Amino acid sequence: MARVSADVRRELLVEAAIRVMVRDGVAAATTRSIVAEAGMPLGAFHYCFRSKQELLENVIATITGHTLDRMLEVLKGAGGFEDKLRAGLDAYWQHVLSHPDEHRVTYELTQYALRRPGLAALAKRQYESYLEANTRVLEALAEGCGVTWTVPVPVLARYTASVVDGLTLLYLNEGDDRAAGAALDLAASHVVGLARPVP
Repeated sequence: MARVSADVRRELLVEAAIRVMVRDGVAAATTRSIVAEAGMPLGAFHYCFRSKQELLENVIATITGHTLDRMLEVLKGAGGFEDKLRAGLDAYWQHVLSHPDEHRVTYELTQYALRRPGLAALAKRQYESYLEANTRVLEALAEGCGVTWTVPVPVLARYTASVVDGLTLLYLNEGDDRAAGAALDLAASHVVGLARPVP
């Protein structure tokens, strides 16, 4: 492999880990399988990460970023409040539909962490990152569209994270994209009703 910075190597290892997890499962994502997937020597892993937990934290952040970045980009576009909210949710949902196995990995990661001594904090941090992502989207919507929320943002972030997470898991197990889309549309309508124009 050509000489690259530690940051680039770290990103390549994280993406390799995601590919291994999607293909073979989280438990099969050993340091050896990850570096082999990335085409790097074993020492590269220990140079880039202090532990497997640090790698898994980066995997969660990266997968979350795959959808969060899309949503935030959509919110910068044209349109009113409701259009942007629905477009943001659609950006997330299209990623679920086109990368279902990546989303399955997130649920597998949660259970993997909860069942491994010393990794329970990873599962907690995973869901904290979802709350942070939802908070960022809600705050960006409010600021960009001149609205205020009628409920506290931390409460609304927890509500939207729960709805989206639940609908994603239901879809991944049921496979009915039309039913999931209709439920997501209902959730969007509810969230729209929780905003008011800034006086």
